Amino acid sequence: MPTAKTSVPPKPPAKPKKAKPEPTADDLVRQEAGNYLSGDGRFEVRQSDANWYVVDREQTNEFGQELIHGPYGSMKDAKAAMPGSRDITPLLRSRIRPNKPASKAASKSAKADSKPAPKPPPQTWIDRLPKADQVEVKALIRALEKEGIDDADALVRKDRQGLMPAVAVELLNRRLAAVVDNLPEKDQVLGRKLISQLGAVITSGEKLADPLPGWALYETGEGREPTKRRVRVGG
Repeated sequence: MPTAKTSVPPKPPAKPKKAKPEPTADDLVRQEAGNYLSGDGRFEVRQSDANWYVVDREQTNEFGQELIHGPYGSMKDAKAAMPGSRDITPLLRSRIRPNKPASKAASKSAKADSKPAPKPPPQTWIDRLPKADQVEVKALIRALEKEGIDDADALVRKDRQGLMPAVAVELLNRRLAAVVDNLPEKDQVLGRKLISQLGAVITSGEKLADPLPGWALYETGEGREPTKRRVRVGG
């Protein structure tokens, strides 16, 4: 007798895999060991030695170098710091960095030529100040740069480290020089002599003997209250 054949029921079709959701701006996408990219390509999270750093790919610091935040003790801490890093405004001398392509192909090409993550730049004199003083100093530097003073950083440092009000003296002498520059050319030499004599007259008020009253020119500080630092015309 012929043997009956048994039919095997077909396997049900495999369920399609769910597509991975697109990463959000603050998600981290692994590029290689110790190197991650934020979902929007704005930040790199790098490991260097035992620490982690957040590198801004769009902005530089005041020295034109990479704007680096950190160090952080773990990748989790570095990721948590990214949202706040978006609101940090660099000093006026900073410039926008051209955004690097965030595609996988570009990332692989970059990795081929990549070097070990650079160590964070050394601290500046501003970084060593208390946080409140850092805010005050940076605001003063920005204000002086708007006045056209190129070496504002050095001028503010000199002002803070010395007994003389270097910033007030610089601003006063610039105002006086502008007055002379606006005079007719034939009168400018005389104008400079008069300003020099004016400085000598103001200084002489500090040397009068009692009981004669004297006079002096003082720097003003917060609330336009006079400080104890004397301003001398001409330096």
